[in-house]
Amino acid sequence: MLAALAGHLLLAALACLVIVAVLGWAHLRYWVRRLTLALPYTTREVLTTEDGDRIELRRVPIPGDVEIAALPPVLLVHGVGANYRNQDLHPDFSLARHLAALGRDVWLLNLRSGLGGWTRAEAGRVRFAAMVHQDLPLGISAVLERTGAAVLDYVGFSMGGMLLYAALGRTVPEAEVRRAVLVGSPGRVTAPAFFLPLLRRVPRWLVPMGRYKRAAQGVAFASEWFGTPFHRMLYNPTNVRAGLARAALVNMVEDIPAPLNADFLEWAVRDGDIRVDGARVLDGLAGVRVPALFFAGNADQLAPPPAVQAAFDAWGSAREGVSKQLVVLGKDFGFRADYGHGDLAMGTHAAEDLFAPIARFLADDAP
Repeated sequence: MLAALAGHLLLAALACLVIVAVLGWAHLRYWVRRLTLALPYTTREVLTTEDGDRIELRRVPIPGDVEIAALPPVLLVHGVGANYRNQDLHPDFSLARHLAALGRDVWLLNLRSGLGGWTRAEAGRVRFAAMVHQDLPLGISAVLERTGAAVLDYVGFSMGGMLLYAALGRTVPEAEVRRAVLVGSPGRVTAPAFFLPLLRRVPRWLVPMGRYKRAAQGVAFASEWFGTPFHRMLYNPTNVRAGLARAALVNMVEDIPAPLNADFLEWAVRDGDIRVDGARVLDGLAGVRVPALFFAGNADQLAPPPAVQAAFDAWGSAREGVSKQLVVLGKDFGFRADYGHGDLAMGTHAAEDLFAPIARFLADDAP
């Protein structure tokens, strides 16, 4: 009799698990379909890197009534844990479409880290150095080839800017980049001090994949009901219009493969210095001549102003007269909000505080 009772209980438990799994699947599918926001592109092309991985280019349409500007194409590159929608989330909150509305030829680069759906072998090749050596040079050369331009303007968000720090003058010729905009791109990587003693003891091979995509989609519906310290780490909730955070969680978030996670962890637990092939990235910025505009959020916990300042200080430091500017977005500096990290791309006043200044900077036809 006890055996029969145990069997019934086991069947009941299994039935409950099946029901929970089905309900979870239905919940996820419903909210993904409801919150997915598709945007039009004139071109979508998948390119294969030398090591067999993939990157993707998308071209943003220019409105038909807009005169095409006689300026170089603009390449936008996303951050870690994100895809090409990082700077093209919503028609009203999109640097990409803001520039296209001014007649600029805008391209979005989806790095190997932003494509998702990797095979085991592909995930193992998602390293910061691989993107420096292959993804960025291939993406830039492809845009130049398809547009017939000799140079382009580059806008990097977070890791997108960090990749340029490491690639410019090394794997990407400086002559191919006319102007650079770095948005929330730290020159040094930091980790919360209370985590460091534990993180230093984690062997690289034990660093797991950050499985964020499904988790983000699953909690998107409730993400704006309340605030947590985790919200503040990612963005300033008071500086983002209702509905945008949910859209970002469904349309923009990607997993972070273990090798890329390990790269960032290694820099954070050592001295914060970004290194590629053993070389300190900031040292290579001293001779750069490219005019640059930097943005940092005053409340950014992932790329705090001192971390962005490190890259700003290094940029062209060995050259005379290099044009560069650092803008810290916060109330102490005359802005209406203290920007966190994510709201540098989708903040309530981002069109005025970031998009317009970026457009003006990139509209300068000086070489």
